[in-house]
Amino acid sequence: MNQASFLLQPGSQIPGLEPVTGLLGPHHLAPAGDLPDARAYVTDGKDFILAHAALWWTDTPKLDGVPIATIGGFEAVDEASAAMLLAGAANHLKSLGFQTVVGPMNGNTWRSHRFVVESDGTSPFLLEPRNPAPYPEWWETAGFTLLSSYSSSSLPLDGQATMAAALRERLLRSGVVIRPLDPARYDEELRAIHALSLRSFAGNFLYTPLEEEGFMEAYRKVRDRVDPDLVRISERDRQPCGFVFAIPDLEAAARGEKPAVIVKTLAVDPAARCAGLGSLLVEEIHELARAKGYTEAIHALQHQSNTSLKITGRHHGHMIRRYALFSKLL
Repeated sequence: MNQASFLLQPGSQIPGLEPVTGLLGPHHLAPAGDLPDARAYVTDGKDFILAHAALWWTDTPKLDGVPIATIGGFEAVDEASAAMLLAGAANHLKSLGFQTVVGPMNGNTWRSHRFVVESDGTSPFLLEPRNPAPYPEWWETAGFTLLSSYSSSSLPLDGQATMAAALRERLLRSGVVIRPLDPARYDEELRAIHALSLRSFAGNFLYTPLEEEGFMEAYRKVRDRVDPDLVRISERDRQPCGFVFAIPDLEAAARGEKPAVIVKTLAVDPAARCAGLGSLLVEEIHELARAKGYTEAIHALQHQSNTSLKITGRHHGHMIRRYALFSKLL
């Protein structure tokens, strides 16, 4: 094999180089639609990619009020190639004036981000990050340190209520109404959910707002997979104040396994002053899923500071996976 070399290519397109045996393949790289500012490669000095990463430095999140750069779409055949790639990428981002780089992250938290760092061995579920086990260690060897942690938990749908009946009644007496998504008004429902997401997630770690059209496009793609009964929207005075989005684990179904229902997104408008609404939405999803024959729920990808972890704890959730974001000072 020829001498390995580092290459940087501005723009989002993937060139016509071939990954060597051992890379997972171009379909795992950051898609061009995620619009990276550049792509970095380590090649064998000839025609083959030994490592790849996509770099973002425009429209990225802020950390402690300071803009960061991000590295995503990471693949590497070995630790040496990973080290060369990450060092070259970090040096380039430092030359642009950045003080911190975060990854793996395809530009922002609305897109693919996080490494799996711990697992109980259960199969991956739909929409979950996945990576070869050595990747986090390779990043740490390259000088990256843990920035934030996340987890997914499995819960039995055993019909056991965890929410006090008095709290449920208080919310309903206050005028809160919970209904399913209306598929005949799919785009209108998405617009309302998008606006509510912006209000609910504004304080989240590494938050960046997502334009309505980008949000709409992402959810239009999964329209045929959405069970309207498993999307619950809460309203008061006909104004949305919360929602929960759940989807069957279609990957498990494709493997011939009994699927869990994945509770993917829970949001409550902080201005609505509806204490306990998140618990009510989750409990309703659990009840509906159980009535549909599901026996397990997965509370997916919860940040270490997320208050929804308290709901998971009350339902005796068992952690099946832990994930991490890493950062490096430049």
